[in-house]
Amino acid sequence: METWLNQQHSGVRRVLGVQEDFVPHSLRHTFGTRLGESGADAFTIMKLMGHSSVAVSQRYVHPSPETMERAVERLEALNGRKLKQVGTILGTVPEVPVEPAG
Repeated sequence: METWLNQQHSGVRRVLGVQEDFVPHSLRHTFGTRLGESGADAFTIMKLMGHSSVAVSQRYVHPSPETMERAVERLEALNGRKLKQVGTILGTVPEVPVEPAG
């Protein structure tokens, strides 16, 4: 069906030199995909994209080896901060070097 909106969309696509199969919803999908690639969890993606359930958001989460490595690095950094907090509470600050995995 050729509507006014479709005509506008076709014109913009031509001017920008964008493929014919591009639709505005592609931008939304790219946003979700890039969130997943950046390490965002499915619950965060659900909230940011307004999904009704986390199951819908899971399609954007594809953990790569790099994403999983960053997650472990963040966990190790958090554990290091928690360890320092425990040492402070007990009156000692442990001399435990915390280095990223790798």
